Amino acid sequence: MAFAFKTTVAIVTIQCSVIALADPPSAAPALTMQFPARSRGATTPAPAPVAAPRAQASPGTTTTPTSGPGAGTTPSTPAPGTTGTASTSDPANAGAVPAAKADEPSIAPPAPDAPPKKVEEAKEVAKTADLTPIVPSPKDATRPAFQLYAEIDIPILAVGTVFAYARRTKTQPAFCAPVCATTDLNALDKLTAGYYSAGWSRASDVGLYGLAGAAALLLIPDEGFLPALNDGVVIAEATLSATAVASIMTLAAGRPRPFLFGDPDHPESLKAPASVRNSGNAALSFLSSHTAESFAIVTSLYLAERRLHPRSLRSKIILAGGLSVASFVGLARVMAGYHFITDVIGGAVVGSSLGVLIGSVHPSPVHLVPVVNDSPAGRQAGIGIQGSF
Repeated sequence: MAFAFKTTVAIVTIQCSVIALADPPSAAPALTMQFPARSRGATTPAPAPVAAPRAQASPGTTTTPTSGPGAGTTPSTPAPGTTGTASTSDPANAGAVPAAKADEPSIAPPAPDAPPKKVEEAKEVAKTADLTPIVPSPKDATRPAFQLYAEIDIPILAVGTVFAYARRTKTQPAFCAPVCATTDLNALDKLTAGYYSAGWSRASDVGLYGLAGAAALLLIPDEGFLPALNDGVVIAEATLSATAVASIMTLAAGRPRPFLFGDPDHPESLKAPASVRNSGNAALSFLSSHTAESFAIVTSLYLAERRLHPRSLRSKIILAGGLSVASFVGLARVMAGYHFITDVIGGAVVGSSLGVLIGSVHPSPVHLVPVVNDSPAGRQAGIGIQGSF
């Protein structure tokens, strides 16, 4: 079992290295890690020589200056269902550029002498380029960790599903079936040549499906059903993307599984049944889709939890537990004789990378930005909430 321990340590080490790239130090302010969500009808205020404390938020959200003469006052808030910015009633804000209307698209500030017709044409172009946001719960649009867009997420799910199905079309047996010689294997993979265990294979299935179920059990009580379903779509996209890449790699490589390797002069010594060794599935060793999917679930779930609880250890505890289970899945695939150690390591790298990538390209529905007023009446500072609701 020494090689199994080394395999698990290697997988966890690789994952910690990958996650470290995506996990900034806990001391870093959470305000700088969020990005605004573009949506149809969302607006971005034009830059002004004097920027007043502004807020854009769901109903009931306010901003309060933290210093200066206006400290302790409560600025006005936008009406329910609107976008844009809310300015304070401070007279010093009189010189600020008014926010764009909620139904106008976001464009760069036009030149003072720009023809009105050209400005309207630019707005029309910007409007047609806007994405359609999917808001699962309009009453609390800040709950989901990820912002979905119909033009992006639906195609990702569709393409991922098709590629995941591609591996089922493989019917040709391995080139060396029903038994392969170990002469072409590297020293590491020779350690597991000839392994086969149906029990370990079932254990890997339980670990993978358990991770998917655990993600749902963690998100639904925390966010509610619809926001959890929203974030579950991103986790599903990461998982399907990992499956798609693994399917492409296994079909292209056509590497025989470990249970096919043994002594060609004594094929009866192999543990795997002849029906299994002669199946098309026996040629899908590199890389491990079970492992890739497991690590994709863990890393994308970690990104969701980190956004929902930026100052809590909850996300890191979930990450540590998830990596342990995902590593167990990889180990089980090796012990089952379905994958070599290098297959599992490759799956872990691909899965965790796609989990981080898919989660990171989805912005947060809301973000916080610092705002400052450098008016003659005095310097004020505060925090504004921007987003689309």
